[in-house]
Amino acid sequence: MIAVNLTSTFLVIRETVPALLQGDAPAVINFSSTSASFAHPYMAACAASKGGIQSMTHALAAEYSKQSIRFTAVAPGSISSGLTDASGTSAQNAGPGLPQDADFSLFARLAPALGHGFAGPDAVAGVVAMLGSADGSFITGTEIRIDGGTHY
Repeated sequence: MIAVNLTSTFLVIRETVPALLQGDAPAVINFSSTSASFAHPYMAACAASKGGIQSMTHALAAEYSKQSIRFTAVAPGSISSGLTDASGTSAQNAGPGLPQDADFSLFARLAPALGHGFAGPDAVAGVVAMLGSADGSFITGTEIRIDGGTHY
């Protein structure tokens, strides 16, 4: 989880910064998660990796602000994906990353906002497009949570 989420993000940024420095209004949009800021059951490794991405985003925004590279992160939650669609709703179908004896009562605090279901990936895509465009030109060094109000 750390290698896929955090280390790979670091390596891609490290290799692309020289080209970004030559670009016109370059922007990097990293993918974090609501688990970086809020406790989600059975997601400690994901939380650590996504929290690292958010911290790295803040640090890189500060380091490259004078060179005009913008760094932001999106923090999706309650978004339909291959992982959420496969995670199931019972211990018999615990899905990837959840133990067979998962205590689904631990997810109860998320239930009210999830009553309307998960948003589609387009909810995240629109924010990413905005952050990478001129509309996001004054946004850097932060993350934007996209969770339909699951976390207040």
